[in-house]
Amino acid sequence: MSVDTTPTEQKERNAEGTQHDERWAEQDQEQTEQVAAPVKPPLGQRVQASLRQVEWRMTLAIAALMAVTWCMLFLGGPMLQILAGIVPVVSGLMLGKRVKGEWLAHGLILGFSGFLIGLVVVTIYGLLITVGILPPLILQLAPDAEPSAAGLRDLLFYYGTFSLFALIPFPAFGTVMAGRAEQRNRELQREISERGGKLERPGVVRTLEDLQGLSLPQFGSFVLNLYRKKGFEFKDYHFIDKDKHLDLEMGYEGETYILRLSVADKVRPGTIESLVQELRRRTLAKGVVLTSTEFTSDAAKAGKDRRNVVLIDGQTLFEIAEV
Repeated sequence: MSVDTTPTEQKERNAEGTQHDERWAEQDQEQTEQVAAPVKPPLGQRVQASLRQVEWRMTLAIAALMAVTWCMLFLGGPMLQILAGIVPVVSGLMLGKRVKGEWLAHGLILGFSGFLIGLVVVTIYGLLITVGILPPLILQLAPDAEPSAAGLRDLLFYYGTFSLFALIPFPAFGTVMAGRAEQRNRELQREISERGGKLERPGVVRTLEDLQGLSLPQFGSFVLNLYRKKGFEFKDYHFIDKDKHLDLEMGYEGETYILRLSVADKVRPGTIESLVQELRRRTLAKGVVLTSTEFTSDAAKAGKDRRNVVLIDGQTLFEIAEV
């Protein structure tokens, strides 16, 4: 048996159904976002994970060296105290260059450990003075007071007042700065290794002989700068064939070009053929072979038979650069 409904009732039911579907969709979206959002571990777990990665032996060794050096300079007199100021930062730089991660944790441990080791050193020094093994240390304990012999309590106060804010934050600062710089250097070296070498700044090119005298890394920089001036965009480079050739990957108006460079006395057809194979492998439409010298007759003929490859010898390249 069917039940008849008026148009108004049907619209209300449709509206309720739409609102119900929208609420379900919002709930599904919230649940999806909650599942997709990465769960950040608690602070305690993050601290424990950082401490597990600390290289304790190296850190404590540098901390001991820093503490002893700091105490020797800091308690030695006003002139030596100036030199003592660079000890925490230098120690942080030493540690940051030797560890590969968790620089802040390493730096903080270096600072706290160095402070505690220095405290032990000062305590032993003060005890030796107290029992008469070492002569008293003359210090100016207050700006308006005359220098006087310092006892154990004076030494501890003197050390704690000036060392707490020097031995804790500055080693951490040096460690973080050195660690980040060392990481950038490692990444740069890795990129250079993957590319087979690095480009070098060319000298001043005034004549064709200057151009022909460039090494392959220098010739690469010369061509790169020239093509950038012509509106090309640099993408990447690679040394290939045991540093006999250099490929520059450039972009122009949405197309990718491979510029194969050579500084051989005469460029042979093999250079062109290998570039054609590379274009075919990467499904690229165009390539350019450039040399600072000249092509053999066979290479020039092979280049004319290829519509997707352009040959530019040293004389032509020099004329283009002079325009």
